[in-house]
Amino acid sequence: MGCTGSKGESLEDQQNRQVEEYLKDSRPQDLLDFKILLLGAGESGKSTVVKQLKAIYKNAVDDSELLSYAINIHKNTVQCMQVLLEAADNLGIPIKSADAAERAEQVKSFVFESDAKRMPLAIGDAIEFLWRDPDVQSVWARRSEYWFLDATPYYFENVTRFCEDDFVPNEEDIIMTRVRTTGIAVTEFDEGPVHFRVVDVGGQRNERRKWIHCFDDVKCLLFVANLAGYDQVMFEDPSQNRMIESLQLFSQIVNNPVFQDTPIFLFLNKKDIFEQMVQTIPLSKCFPDYVGGSDPKQAFEFIAQQFRSKMTNPQKQMHVKYIAARFKKDVRYTWDEVKDHLIESNKKNIQNASKAQKPKGK
Repeated sequence: MGCTGSKGESLEDQQNRQVEEYLKDSRPQDLLDFKILLLGAGESGKSTVVKQLKAIYKNAVDDSELLSYAINIHKNTVQCMQVLLEAADNLGIPIKSADAAERAEQVKSFVFESDAKRMPLAIGDAIEFLWRDPDVQSVWARRSEYWFLDATPYYFENVTRFCEDDFVPNEEDIIMTRVRTTGIAVTEFDEGPVHFRVVDVGGQRNERRKWIHCFDDVKCLLFVANLAGYDQVMFEDPSQNRMIESLQLFSQIVNNPVFQDTPIFLFLNKKDIFEQMVQTIPLSKCFPDYVGGSDPKQAFEFIAQQFRSKMTNPQKQMHVKYIAARFKKDVRYTWDEVKDHLIESNKKNIQNASKAQKPKGK
């Protein structure tokens, strides 16, 4: 049979021969193309990871992208205050101050024109004023009862700067801007002879039907989950907890037979927010059997175990990383570990493919 080695052939010789046979049927550049599939539920931070990777590999942001980020951060800021004001109505929390109530009506009724690139200064001033209002703060304190963006405080604290005439988004603004991923986005960069393609697919429920088209030839699966989601609800379904949704989705993905031999990396994201939340909001609110109190380390380990328990193959290894993707150093360090693991586990293929690509006689 084709897999049987000749008598006396060492294991290393067998492996070399198998790689050579594989190379005959594959183009060397295919073996150096590493497709990384980035999956996770909506608001998990997948796109933030991608933006950090672009910054790490110095993929330039052109003027059209900068303009897009500037427009979106203005829209994010207005949307977030409109969300709070709608929640105030739904929760029965009146805005008692006459000045605040007047500004609230301004913001609630504001709609961006189709060609608008920024909010009017008056709307920006109203948002800054409302964020300081005690009744709006009471609405914010009950944010587990409605959908919101995690970057909400960042937008309100920087709204004056956003409204300056010469405003250009800085690196942190770009990271914090929320642009909902639709369709499939591919980010590419090189590391030595290896060409990485990070495939990011929209995480909202109506986007997931597109995922199946990305499942072929995956070198690694990166699943991003929002740690803070244990006390948050979904955009698509305010009755569903974000953490529970993420666990259910993870189970569907990692137990798919197509990923049987694919390395799995779990990025538990937004650890900075989570570490603060767990001090005042018990993790047992989402997981009644959790008894670790407010100790972040115990809480981290408990959540990681919840994800591990969803894997039907107990022998399959899962690499867990705790990150705050808004910080470049976290993504850089974690990505280096992913990259090193993939390069090491595919070392022989990389070496042989690199040799095969060199012109003969050189």
